[in-house]
Amino acid sequence: MIKSIFISAALCLFVNQFKAQSNAITFEHGTFKEIKEKALKENKLIFIDAYTTWCGPCKQMAKNVFTDKDVAEYYNKNLVNAKIDMEKGEGIEIAKMYEVKCYPNLLFIDGNGNLIHRVAGSMTPTEFIALAEEAKNSEKNFSYFVKNYESNKTNTEFLKKYIEAKENTCLDGSDLVKDYFALQKEENLSNKSNWEMIHAHTNSMESNEYKYLVANKKKFDDLYNANIVNEKVDDIHRNTLYNIIKTKPLDEKLYSETKERILALKLEGTALVVFEADLRFARKKEDWKSFAKLAVENVDVFYKDNADMLNSISWDFYEKVDDKQALEKAESWAKKACEKDNSYPFLDTYAAVLYKLGKKQMALEIANKAIAMAKKDKMTAEDYQGTTDLLKKIKELK
Repeated sequence: MIKSIFISAALCLFVNQFKAQSNAITFEHGTFKEIKEKALKENKLIFIDAYTTWCGPCKQMAKNVFTDKDVAEYYNKNLVNAKIDMEKGEGIEIAKMYEVKCYPNLLFIDGNGNLIHRVAGSMTPTEFIALAEEAKNSEKNFSYFVKNYESNKTNTEFLKKYIEAKENTCLDGSDLVKDYFALQKEENLSNKSNWEMIHAHTNSMESNEYKYLVANKKKFDDLYNANIVNEKVDDIHRNTLYNIIKTKPLDEKLYSETKERILALKLEGTALVVFEADLRFARKKEDWKSFAKLAVENVDVFYKDNADMLNSISWDFYEKVDDKQALEKAESWAKKACEKDNSYPFLDTYAAVLYKLGKKQMALEIANKAIAMAKKDKMTAEDYQGTTDLLKKIKELK
């Protein structure tokens, strides 16, 4: 009897020590129905890490936040936790149900499946604990704004907070923005509060506040710094053109007319905005001849010091462009990118372009450098498999 008491005590001590040393959130592995049932039984909220396997910030949260001692202690004690891939199994339907638009989406729901709170993006352990506290606050969580919207449509402060809450989780807040600006007198659109709203939330050239901003640009320049105002106007132009390009079917007439409206303003950043939009337009139409022509004419003007863009467009040329002269331009861009940043991805692109040009010896040298850099950076063989495959193809060149 005494022996069994000692064994039980030792076992309890071991379990307690294990729990104390378990500095990570414990995630449930049952079905969504089972997770909700557990939450109802324990009278707790459910936290869902809505993630995808390719999402970098998701991995950062998993590595640095979910393994934090204080986070683990708080979440394991107060919530039922689930980690669900939004592109597999039940996650596909859950993503639709809760309108998951970006990752990571951090969802808090009750045992009946009702959405209580949500945000998107990575954060620190302290912020993550505060997020769960906010989820429990019935006057601060996301559901508060949903429930009280109808009775607060004319409350500008409420609308500002609701817009921020929506956009912080990648949901479309454009209708709320319209509600907000419908309450503002035109002569007040240039005041500090409304400029902050325009700067943060106006994205369409069709909005009244954009039209007022452009018509009164000198006034805004004097009040809020011309460079900042120019950047905002460029962002609105860029967003408007990109939305036209994304819409199916592609409205080429609308795109052309909108581009002409932008060019007519003759603002400092217009040429770059239009060039980038035209590149996307050509890519959307898979018009690689026009894409190459645009790039050859403009890349050295706009991206000569931008290693990331030089690398990105060089890779597009490797994949889609066959004209030798254009590829030689891509070779010069890829080389310049490596001179600015001699990292694995840039070396890989440079080697690929050299291969497509048939420059065997140089391609071999750069591909081997890329693999050596990958190994130096402790990448796995799987991570640089594409370069290994490329090396084989380079060796087959005559």
